[in-house]
Amino acid sequence: MPGDVDRYRFRARRGQNLLAIVAARRLMPYLADGVPGWFQATLALYDAAGKELAYVDDYRFDPDPVLHCVIPADGEYVIEIKDAIYRGREDFVYRIALGELPFVTGVFPLGGRAGQRIDVSVYGWNLPLGRVMMDARELAPGIHSLAPRLNVPFAVDELPESTEQEPNNSTSAPQLLELPAIINGRIAQPGDRDVFCFDGREGDRIVAEVLARRLGSPLDSVLILTDGKGTQLAFNDDFEDKGAGLITHHADSLLSATLPAAGRYYVHLADVQDKGGTEYAYRLRISPPRPDFALRVVPSSLSVRGGTALFTVHALRADGFAGPIDLALKNAPSGFTLDGARIPAGQDSIRMTLSVAGAAELPASLMIEGRADIGGRTVTRPALPADEMMQAFAYRHLVCAQELVVAPAGRLQPRVAVRVLTPLPVRLPAGGEVRIRVALPPAMLGNTQLELSEPPDGVTLGSITSIRGGLEFAIHCQAGKAAPGMEGNLIVNVLPGRAPTTGAQAAQNVRRAPIACLPAIPFVVTAPTR
Repeated sequence: MPGDVDRYRFRARRGQNLLAIVAARRLMPYLADGVPGWFQATLALYDAAGKELAYVDDYRFDPDPVLHCVIPADGEYVIEIKDAIYRGREDFVYRIALGELPFVTGVFPLGGRAGQRIDVSVYGWNLPLGRVMMDARELAPGIHSLAPRLNVPFAVDELPESTEQEPNNSTSAPQLLELPAIINGRIAQPGDRDVFCFDGREGDRIVAEVLARRLGSPLDSVLILTDGKGTQLAFNDDFEDKGAGLITHHADSLLSATLPAAGRYYVHLADVQDKGGTEYAYRLRISPPRPDFALRVVPSSLSVRGGTALFTVHALRADGFAGPIDLALKNAPSGFTLDGARIPAGQDSIRMTLSVAGAAELPASLMIEGRADIGGRTVTRPALPADEMMQAFAYRHLVCAQELVVAPAGRLQPRVAVRVLTPLPVRLPAGGEVRIRVALPPAMLGNTQLELSEPPDGVTLGSITSIRGGLEFAIHCQAGKAAPGMEGNLIVNVLPGRAPTTGAQAAQNVRRAPIACLPAIPFVVTAPTR
């Protein structure tokens, strides 16, 4: 309830390293429209006389507080938890772990090279060891857990690794690098600035990327690229990583540039707030672009209506990769087919459908993967199931799930499949129209209506006529809005009943729920016909 304060009494001994660790935001991370917002927990520690010994309202950039205190004397103590401004609501839930608990405040380095064993220093409270040997000999590049009992992320990469060497605080005394390279370093004290230099050629493309906040470091990085004369060529403070889960405070930096001439170049790295310390560690990659992509399938649970299920695949492109991505089912049982299974070049998402035959067994768990040509080689990446979650009206996240589940919505799909009869992809002339034929089961014929779902600007649905065993409909493309070369999928919903064109019923029909979705119809806009 608003104004509620909870207190817990316990006994402790002098010299104990007491930790109180709160889980609140991490238990209720998604409040799409909750008012008055998230539970902002605060912790206070009092002695038996009521004297406040410690108070915290967060832990670095994490809103869930962690309180550490060396107990001054034997006796009774009270831990107090409340909302920062005394709000309350049923979902303001929490857990407090209290005791001489192990807690990691930092590690160094934050990552290492694949195929090796890496000696990692571990810092924190109540830790039995100060070092951990990370075995990356069989790990693929990516972010892994440092140790089974340590919830600490650790990055593994294939590029050559080195360690920052001081002094390297200015262009007069930089650290010379041979690219490509990953540097493990620290902004060791407030105001520290690390400068690295490399020799480049005219036309070279380089990328500089910081991994720090995504690995638990409090560093809020800023990157600057300058030439030998001190001219700034590129700058970045925050780079949003769409695959970074719950982060609402993207603080890692990434910049890319084409070098204008042969010569020496400098990369400057600092904390944007001029903070620093032992825990302000980072990994800095400086290399030519490494084009790549990751995939997310949204939602993670697909509902089959009328033989099809609609979903979206998001492409998380990296280092300038803009090519097309072909999607396919992996080791799928019979009866499942992907429609419109291609993300066009330069696009970050595609809406597509899964067609389910009458003989397919539901529910089912499926896997989708994507393939793309990058630099003359075929790169395959899994399409991870995910759900788009929103926080506080503003932040949207693609949160991965364990599996992609397909289940029927209501009655099972009809035995007669919904099929597009027109050759695909449909060639849609700018300023013209194309007619598309589809086969429908008997239950969908007669008293049904079609509508385009989120069509591209300038693309509209035209007349609809009945054909034997299905329907034929026109798609119009307005010249000047849909440019030749545009690609995508048309999503056509099947609605119950014929839609009135005037009156109050017409407005009500806008809100009718679809009874089915046609298989996604790939299209490409062509030049106007003459």
